[in-house]
Formats: sequence, C-alpha cells, structure tokens
Amino acid sequence: MYLGIDFLLTSGSELYVIEVNVGLPGGAHEYDLTHVVQLGVNSGIFDKIERTSQRVYGKPFRTYLYSLPFIESLKELKLWMDGMGPFPSVFHPGLRLEDKWNQYQLLKDLVRMPETMILNPSDLTLAEAFLEARGKLVLKRRVGRGGREFQIIAVPGALMGLNPQSKPYLLQEYVESRVEGFSLSIRSVAFAGEFMCMVANLSKKPNSNHGTLAYVSPSSTFGLSDKHFKTQLFNQRSWEADIWFGGKEPPYLRHNLYEEEVARAAMNLPEPIFRQIKDTSIAIERMYEKTDFSSLPKACFEV
Repeated sequence: MYLGIDFLLTSGSELYVIEVNVGLPGGAHEYDLTHVVQLGVNSGIFDKIERTSQRVYGKPFRTYLYSLPFIESLKELKLWMDGMGPFPSVFHPGLRLEDKWNQYQLLKDLVRMPETMILNPSDLTLAEAFLEARGKLVLKRRVGRGGREFQIIAVPGALMGLNPQSKPYLLQEYVESRVEGFSLSIRSVAFAGEFMCMVANLSKKPNSNHGTLAYVSPSSTFGLSDKHFKTQLFNQRSWEADIWFGGKEPPYLRHNLYEEEVARAAMNLPEPIFRQIKDTSIAIERMYEKTDFSSLPKACFEV
C-alpha cells in the first residue's frame, strides 16, 4: 500500500506515530520541493515510486493505485470527511482504516503511539482520570483530516465545556514535538514494503498541519541548519493531485494541493532517528499490506 505516516519527536528523542494516511496522501511532492530548495535539483522521487510499482506489482503506479478495491469509495469518503460530499454509495471495509481508533488498535503493539481513548461525552469519569494522569491531552476527531477541531486540553474544566455533538472524538496523550519554537511533525512515505521519502513540517500553531516544509537530513545533531531561515513559496499542482483528481480537483482544496512554503534550511535528524523512521515506516506498510480489512472492527461511521 501507499502510506503517508506522521511522526512526532520529543526532546528526549522518543519517536511517536500519530497517524497513518492511505490512498494517495501528500508527501512525495512536498519532499521534491524541499529537495529542490535545499539541494538545487529534483529528487527523482516520482521515478522511484514508478520503478517500485513496476518491479513489485508489474504495473504503472497510477494503474496500481486504481486497481485497489477500496480506492473509489475512499475518494468519496475523504470528500465526506471534509463535509463536501455524500457518504460513499458503496462501502468497502478498507475504509475502516480511516477511523483513528482502528489505527490505534492495529498499530499500538507494533510501534510507539500516544496513549489514546474514546471520548464518552455522557460519562467523563475516565476522561478526567486520563487528564489527571497525563496533565495534558489532545482532542481530535476519530474521522477527519487537516487538524479540524484539534484542541489541547490542559485543565479539567475544559472537558466539561466540550460540545462534541454527534461526532465521535478521541482523547490522546499530549506529545510535545518542537524545534526552535516550531511545532514539528515528520511525514514519511512508504510503498510496496519500502521507504520512499520523508519531509518535515514546521508550524507556529499547536499542531503542525500544512505549515512550512523542510528537507530532512541525517546528521550527528538535532535542529534546524538555520534558525532564522527564509522561505520560498510555490504555487503549482502537486503530483498527488494530478493522479488523485485527474483533470479537476475541488476548488476548496486548492490551497492544500497547490500552495506550499519551503524553508531554506534543513531539519537535521540524528542518524539513528532517521533510520528508525525508515524502519518503522516499512514495518507499518507491511502490516497494512497483510491486513484483512474485513477483520477490522467496524468504523464509527458504519451504520
């Protein structure tokens, strides 16, 4: 499978997996932009993906992607998740991977993930005990993307003030992942049992969704190569958008699919952590590849 895997990294060098994205998640296009800015040449990542698809699956990548039995339903589901379309007309059990609680249950024994629980708005006893034990939690939707309705919960009264309505939510242990005043996350792309690339995301917001991109470089040290970096802006259609949407993408996604800001600096990662991200990404991809989707628990959106 083609996966975009998101990591957080603590000051104590603890690596956490926070989310796994299926279908055709971003990552390759962003990596190529950072490669161009940092090294002055294209990365060759798209050729690498194409060669891997031909070698492992015997078909072009686009053909491989659209041969997946759940892909059309997944495209519809992602629009539904954004509130921009109806629920898929045909349900495939592969869509259960979009439920973050299912992701947690599938992966928590394989990789380090923040401790997570389902929020029960009618009984906050367990949630209050979780907050007291951890001191700070993250509220996120079980099904959603783009950091929508992401909140940091740091005081007990905040739990009482939540109004989750009918949407299912998770509470998750807060993991601080920062560098030079920025929230930091790392997106790794894995495909066909192999690591493809990784890219850093820097943000002044509490979560690092769609911030400033940075090239990730293995190093002996941790930190940005330039603390006072300048940036370069791009406005071009991403490789993923071309494959996923063909000739026309929804207008509301233009910012996500076209506009990127890239740091003129590298995110230096100690080599052991760089290798750990690669190895963890491969392990997750292989687990997803062998997973029987019909054996997964029903998602929160299944009727």
